[in-house]
Amino acid sequence: MKRLEPRQLLVLSALGRNASIHRAARDLSLTQSAVSKTLAEIEAGMGSALFLRSRQGIAATALGRLVLRRVEHLLDLLDHGIGRHGKEAPVLKIGYVSDLHGMALGQAFVRWRLSQPLSLRLVELDSQPLGLQLLQNAELDALVLDEPGEQELRTISNRMVPVLRKNHPLLVKGTSLSPQDVQALDWILPTAGAPFHRALQSWMVRAGIEAAVNLWRLPAGQALSTVVAQSDVLAWLPAAQASWFQQMGVLMPVRLTDVPDIEAPAYLLLGTHVQADPVLQQGVALFAHFMDHSSACFEVQ
Repeated sequence: MKRLEPRQLLVLSALGRNASIHRAARDLSLTQSAVSKTLAEIEAGMGSALFLRSRQGIAATALGRLVLRRVEHLLDLLDHGIGRHGKEAPVLKIGYVSDLHGMALGQAFVRWRLSQPLSLRLVELDSQPLGLQLLQNAELDALVLDEPGEQELRTISNRMVPVLRKNHPLLVKGTSLSPQDVQALDWILPTAGAPFHRALQSWMVRAGIEAAVNLWRLPAGQALSTVVAQSDVLAWLPAAQASWFQQMGVLMPVRLTDVPDIEAPAYLLLGTHVQADPVLQQGVALFAHFMDHSSACFEVQ
């Protein structure tokens, strides 16, 4: 069989961890059909079933249990490096509040696990003041903010792109559409954050789109991809998330002619203790690079 791809490793890990296709899909922000399709590809390549299906969920076969042990071993090596133990390795801790940037963080986390020996922990926070307190106490190494503050920050591009379901009727025209083509659709936004909505309103003015568009908010992790994949709505997603869904064959990014994509930048605030730790300092800089999606990362046909 062919060597497993990184996305397949992550799907197998989620399936083994959740014992449910539904919960695995929710963890990965994918549709159930996308997870099922990936599992079918893996099982076809191995020539044997890895999981038994039932109404209660899924259970690994003997071969499945063996494969899962290898998958977790590989992911552990990616986290900690060969010959290192997690307890001995420093852990880079990054906090965030915004669900919008949480989506981009998730994709950066995947890239990190596949290439870096330093362990990484993402911490979802209830409020920005809590994050600032944890940063001051060195319980976080960096904090992702929506708005720039007075402190020295690193700006991270978070390019938003529109997506439709793969077989959307509008795609008969191709994936390059005019703003007027999509104006009549309901739009789903992944955040209620003020910075993104200001950027969206400014973009709509440049695109000549009236404010009568029906806007709905559906946070990441609450079946956003499932809703888009099963309806005719248009959704705005971070470019990295759009790329992931395109690779999984779920959604299709589109390009709206004569107008640029929307930029919803994030701001990375470092703890003062990081400046004295070259390992953490380099780790934060590299993670910021992984999170920056200013360049195209999907194909528009």
